[in-house]
Amino acid sequence: MLKLNKYTKLRSIRWAFLCACILWAAQPAWTQSQPTQPKLGAAPLKFVRNHIDYQVVSFDDLYFNYQPPVDVEHPDGNVTKAAKTPMVIPPQILGLNGKKVAIKGFVIPLANSEGQNTKEFLFADELVSCLFCAMLGYDQWMVGDTVDPKGFNIKDDDFEQPITIYGTMEVGPKFEDGEFVGIYRIKADGFVVEKNKILGIF
Repeated sequence: MLKLNKYTKLRSIRWAFLCACILWAAQPAWTQSQPTQPKLGAAPLKFVRNHIDYQVVSFDDLYFNYQPPVDVEHPDGNVTKAAKTPMVIPPQILGLNGKKVAIKGFVIPLANSEGQNTKEFLFADELVSCLFCAMLGYDQWMVGDTVDPKGFNIKDDDFEQPITIYGTMEVGPKFEDGEFVGIYRIKADGFVVEKNKILGIF
């Protein structure tokens, strides 16, 4: 009986030591901050171009299930109903109005000039051919145009890639000829194509 108790005690000590080693090895994972999407209100990340700091935001930051102030009929016949009461834009989003920002998404060209250069475009958080067919909300896309009157020379294949657009953001409901056209706009200074890497390296 005594030998059994000694064996049990020895096995318990061994297991305790093994658990302690596992916990010690895992400890850095507790203390290391995990990478997350940049969120408004946190310490802003910066995207620097031409010595200008652009605040990095994401479409997740801009989403708040916005409903337009009026009924909107789309080209496919669907109608987005107006909010029963005017929706207030969250202050952290409204605070981006007039700010230099960088945001990643997909470019949908609206008008071309100078060959294939893109001057006016829609910018969405998903790769779609029709915003309303895909049922994207008004806070999941924005209207963009370029500071450079010649536009952006974006290659055809790059429209299927995530692109970071950087420029001055405008926030707030906008109407043209009495029709509601959206709440987000960007005056784009430039763009960077996020190329897919082979095996995460090249």
